[in-house]
Amino acid sequence: MLVWIYAIPWYLQFFVFALIAYSIHYYIFAVRKPMTYISHGIFRSHLQADVPSLYRRYYPTPWCTGTHSMTLMRFFLKAKPYVEYRRELIRLADGGTAALDWPVEEPENYSDTLPICLLIPGVAGHSQESYLLNWITNLRAIGLRSVIFLNRGAGGTPLNTPMTYDGFHNKEDLRLAVCRIKERYPQAPIIAEGTSMGGITLVHYLATYGFEANIAAAMVQSTGWCIFESVKSLSKPSNMIFNLYLTHRYKEVIVENKEMFEEQGINTEEVLKCRTVQEIHKKYVAPQHGYSTVEEYWDMLSPHRQLLHVKIPLLSLNAADDVFSPEKSIPVHLTERNPNVAFVVTAKGGHIGFMEGVNPKQAGYNDTLFYEFVQMIWKCLDSGELSRDGRWCNETDETSNKRQYPVWPQQN
Repeated sequence: MLVWIYAIPWYLQFFVFALIAYSIHYYIFAVRKPMTYISHGIFRSHLQADVPSLYRRYYPTPWCTGTHSMTLMRFFLKAKPYVEYRRELIRLADGGTAALDWPVEEPENYSDTLPICLLIPGVAGHSQESYLLNWITNLRAIGLRSVIFLNRGAGGTPLNTPMTYDGFHNKEDLRLAVCRIKERYPQAPIIAEGTSMGGITLVHYLATYGFEANIAAAMVQSTGWCIFESVKSLSKPSNMIFNLYLTHRYKEVIVENKEMFEEQGINTEEVLKCRTVQEIHKKYVAPQHGYSTVEEYWDMLSPHRQLLHVKIPLLSLNAADDVFSPEKSIPVHLTERNPNVAFVVTAKGGHIGFMEGVNPKQAGYNDTLFYEFVQMIWKCLDSGELSRDGRWCNETDETSNKRQYPVWPQQN
């Protein structure tokens, strides 16, 4: 036996032992069941019964488990099916502009009483994000309509005023978008999803309007719950690449609308000298929204302060290694005081990464969880257990349990 081992070249021996060592490390530290936090109640009962991904192991892409690689490689590796949109512009109260991107291709046999999925990307998001393209394609395949909300200046939406997308004040913009959807489809319940900054906006919106939000249920992913902790994490040298990226995106908006900003008396040259998101917030974003200090702005922006006011079912997905939302900042303890809120925390996943399996083009953990959540809410709406405004009802229709719900398409 030893003779046979010694006959193998040393570099092959090293490769085999390294592979074995990494496999052991992978299965011990990377492959884990997510931690789920939720109080007892009807929401928890439905999650336990209809969302199996909460109780199975998440297998992050073995060669891409690090938070930086998971976050960055998603842009290049995830499948991007083709989706054509029809853009509907929304004039806002202060003269600004938001948009709804409706997929041109409609689901077959769609009914105006079936749920509509409202998808809200982050501050640097747009309608061609890989996760949005996959979600829209799969939602259409099972007969559900979806629409993307793009806030002012995001995804090619015109910026008519100096007010940019900040996550808190734009909840009123989201209000107008929801009203526009309900005007067109008054009988269709809305299931909302917010990603990153989009999740911050969605939580503030739900907390402000409660059952008047016209949302039946919501999910958020990779949301930063405490902006102070997010900024502290992004200030670390190892995470500066993300800080610089966000700073660059802010500067792009300034450059593209330089004349408009200068007409409003904003010193664009001073803003363009900023090197970090913290400086951008301090010199431009906070003063623009009327805050005397950037700390006051961060405190108001942090959505964890609003969780106790959320009245409809809300599922949150975060990764413990997300540099935008450090694990210690995720307010899982608040689920003890609000049974409408559930947190799912995976050990790996990065920021909007959650790639799974050797082939990351397939559905990731966030994709599967979103599909299962939508189907669970659809079932509750269909049975009468959940109303269109997000209230849990006591009476149920037993015959609805016999309905055959479509199976989600598998991604290749």
